[in-house]
Amino acid sequence: MKNILLLFAIVLTNYCTYGQQDTIVYYKNHAPIANSNGADQQVIIQQKNSKSSIMMTCSLKDGKWKIDKTEIIKLKKGNRYQISDGEHQITRCFKEVNGGYKVEEFNNKGEIRYKGLSKSKFPFHRVGQWQNLYNNKVVGIDVYKDELMTQSYITTNKKHLPTNSYANADSIATYQGGEKRYAQELNANIEYPRICQENGITGRVLVLFAINESGKPSNIQILKGTDHYLNQAAINAVKSCRNWKPALKNNKPIKVYQIAPIDFQLR
Repeated sequence: MKNILLLFAIVLTNYCTYGQQDTIVYYKNHAPIANSNGADQQVIIQQKNSKSSIMMTCSLKDGKWKIDKTEIIKLKKGNRYQISDGEHQITRCFKEVNGGYKVEEFNNKGEIRYKGLSKSKFPFHRVGQWQNLYNNKVVGIDVYKDELMTQSYITTNKKHLPTNSYANADSIATYQGGEKRYAQELNANIEYPRICQENGITGRVLVLFAINESGKPSNIQILKGTDHYLNQAAINAVKSCRNWKPALKNNKPIKVYQIAPIDFQLR
């Protein structure tokens, strides 16, 4: 997710500037470059009309460009716009302030998840610290310089823990089989406690965990919990997903952290 946010930060600057034509932005090792020479990623924006565009994120595989993700950008009234991949949707709102804009991002439930300052109405010239929020509580901080994320942390108990992002590593921790496989294994290992089902206890648990130098989940803790039994069930599910490839920095494995949101809902 952090990498997608970085792509938004650079790409839509070009979208705002060159809104009347298709735009291609190139990357090498997840950093923007001036042209296609040596690029291993690209983002293509194709304008449909004055209020809607298609954004495609691509990567170079076996000498050919492959589309990894397709999203729709729709401008709305009231200083806001929406980005959707067909399954997930976010809304961004902006407000002019001295020297730039205050930007806030909301999920499809209308909950604020991200906010900070930008030099443009869209958050693509980001300035300083941006906050990640959950239930209006700051759970993480990203630091930007010259439009690039230079640091990213999860905040808990007055500690700053490095996230699993390219701001902190040369290559991020990945799950064998990809994100889809990780989601499948995580869901398969969630056991809804019978006592909670019988008493109608539901909720979302945020599990904070590290992917250590051996690629195993460690330092598992509850960042945001509900019921004791749900908390333990969420921890057990995260603990069972052990097929990680660790993040690397200077060709050495490093420990990074991420958050797993786990929902318990009666059906």
